[in-house]
Amino acid sequence: MKPGSLLKPAHAAALLVAASVLLLSGCDIPTTGVVEAGGPASGIPPTVPIYLIRDGALVAVDRTISDAGEPVAAVESLLKGPTPQERRKHLTTELARQLPATTLPTPSPAEPAPEESVRLMTETDRIRLELPIYAGKLTPLAANQVICTAARAYLLTRPDLDSTTVTVTDAAGRTFEGGVERCPEL
Repeated sequence: MKPGSLLKPAHAAALLVAASVLLLSGCDIPTTGVVEAGGPASGIPPTVPIYLIRDGALVAVDRTISDAGEPVAAVESLLKGPTPQERRKHLTTELARQLPATTLPTPSPAEPAPEESVRLMTETDRIRLELPIYAGKLTPLAANQVICTAARAYLLTRPDLDSTTVTVTDAAGRTFEGGVERCPEL
């Protein structure tokens, strides 16, 4: 073909058919809508500082929790005690999972009995926690573990707050109160 000459009608038709086939070939792909696949695609699982003890002092450690901004999830994770990896780092807790004096009914997996779960009440800059009976009586250091863990978890998803006051009631009905000012940084 000479420069400046036009395509022959047969070639032009063939190109038009090829382009049409390519364009129309994707038209039969069904839409899927929103596909639920877990958390955000950040690649980093959510963590929250959990406060354990080493040599009589609070130590913050990051722990992966699906509901990292929820104080109840963080405190329930704390109540499980140190993981094997945390124990190897000489981290302990003053929060003991004490068996209740009476046998409680076995809760269904979906919904624990009220006396076996952490209860939470919130106001804008204040949270109140009632610990389950198996947590027993708190020492001041154990109360600080709970206060710091709950406060840091609460503040993770509330960037408009600089601090919060946490009130914890233990199984004996004693209350402890404090905020993040007593909590060591990570």
